[in-house]
Amino acid sequence: GAEIGTVTNVLFVPGEYMFQSLLLPQRLEWDAVVGATREVGEHAAAHGLELAIELLPFPHAFVNSVDRFVDFLDAVDLPNVKAAIDISHFWLIRADPSELRRLAHRIGHVHLADCDGENHGDLPPGRGTTPFPAYLDALKEIGFTGGASVELEFPEDPSQMLPWVEEAYAGSARLLANAGLRDLAGSPT
Repeated sequence: GAEIGTVTNVLFVPGEYMFQSLLLPQRLEWDAVVGATREVGEHAAAHGLELAIELLPFPHAFVNSVDRFVDFLDAVDLPNVKAAIDISHFWLIRADPSELRRLAHRIGHVHLADCDGENHGDLPPGRGTTPFPAYLDALKEIGFTGGASVELEFPEDPSQMLPWVEEAYAGSARLLANAGLRDLAGSPT
């Protein structure tokens, strides 16, 4: 990423407890993942990059709540290791948008993806029930000015990939423009 010259952060997903916390002690795995993340974060810092950690909305994920997010970032304790906010994941765990305040100045990236509110989906924004305006307003309120990207699963019909991506891009641009975070001409505000 550093060699490309346009990359500012790298997404890092810590994953889930092996064997759903039934075989190995949670603390053993937590400490190993914190240590590995710190190592990757130090390597990223040496190349001028941030590491953006993503919350997963699954019961056995290492980072699956805002409390765990804060705990994880505190445990790693590196200024370049930040949060990647996947808005649909926050919606799936029913985190109130105001909870983003707890991560203020610790957010490195935002994912725009939609879902039906019950199942992980990574749909184009507008196809699900994710209340984007509330989360985008909260991000604006805390002063987030970093990058945002669309995260998509594959469409059911692979021949519809281009319209699927176009729909996701247009929906995301509209949401960001409506929130005052981007103008429709393409430049951030």
